Parts: sequence; C-alpha cells; structure tokens
Amino acid sequence: MFRRNVRTCLAPAQPVSLRQLTRRALLCDATLAAMASVSFPAYAQHGTTGLVSPPLRLDDTWLVDQTGRKRLLSDLLLQRVTAVQTIYTGCSSVCPLQGALFSAVQERMPQIRARYPVQLLSIGIDPLSDSPSALHAWLMRFQAGPGWTAATPALRDVDRMRTTLSGSALPLGNLADHATQIYCFDARAMLRWRSDDLPRADEICDVLSALGRT
Repeated sequence: MFRRNVRTCLAPAQPVSLRQLTRRALLCDATLAAMASVSFPAYAQHGTTGLVSPPLRLDDTWLVDQTGRKRLLSDLLLQRVTAVQTIYTGCSSVCPLQGALFSAVQERMPQIRARYPVQLLSIGIDPLSDSPSALHAWLMRFQAGPGWTAATPALRDVDRMRTTLSGSALPLGNLADHATQIYCFDARAMLRWRSDDLPRADEICDVLSALGRT
C-alpha cells in the first residue's frame, strides 16, 4: 500500500523570501550532513516498524499545546492525516534533527493531494520542562507553520503514550533514549504506520499521501 519511492522536491506553493529559502536550505543541508556522519544507537524504546496491523487507537488523553490551550488527543487527530514525533525541548542531540526533519516534511506538504488536511504533531515528553512557551519557541526555531502543532500530555500519561506509540515491550529508557520514529495516523485517529529511526522526509510524505487517499 505504501510506496517507498523518492518524490521530486517541488517549489513551495506559497511564495517565500530568498532569505527564508536560504535559511531552510542551510538547515536541511546541515541536517543531512549530520545524519550521514552520525551512527545512531538502537534506542531503548523502539518496537516494530512499517504497517501497524491491525490499526491501533491510542488512549484518549488531554494535552496542552504551544498556545496554552488544553486539547484532547482525539480532537487533534480526527479528520486529519497526521505525522507524530516525540521530542523534548531541552534535547540538544537528536531532537534538533527531528525538528529539521519535520521542517523538510512541512516544505513538501503543499504537494500532498489528500481528502483530508495533513498536519504535523510534535509531542513533548518532558511535561516538567515542555511548557507552552518552550513548545512555542521550539516550533519557531524550525519555522513551523499553522499545520504543525506541539503539545504535551500530563506527566502521568507520558509513559503509556510512549509505549503505545512505539509498540515496544522493552522497558522505557530515560528521556535521552527516546525513540526517533515517526508515527502516522489516518483521519479516524488510528495509528497506521511506524517508521525506522529518523526516516527520510520523502518517505513520510509518501505515507501521508497514501493515508490521505483512504
């Protein structure tokens, strides 16, 4: 169902300034260089990859987004096709690479033809530090647009969410060991696909496109 072909990167649908394009190009180039030169460890919380069969619905829970608004996970996911990542704003190792990865996906989103809106969701897994202001600053660091939200669940819900997302039976590691997989949901808020660690932006877009047509 999901093809792994590489798409041609088209120009953004909306005009942007030369300065914005240059900054984004430099960010993407730096990310690719870093990913090519670093050998990433096998993260403690890493389960299956590929299609999730049968599709899985996460327990509904409250999250607080970058504006301070309290929102149910189901409300964030329903009637949209969503790529989800887990991050924490104090991370200085892989989380900046994850942010740059979603930034690259965001650039390609206008070319995705789907029946439902396509969005990105960064879930903060350190509620003690991932405050609305910290989430907002993290999004602004990667020039997030309106289709990219960040939100943090309550401390009591973090571990259950991390375990369900990854599908791993292994004990959770510390925050620095969090998974760098991307999790894709269909418009019924069902988890349908788990990536490898730090997948290609084109791969994520292919999956979002396929889910958006179903």
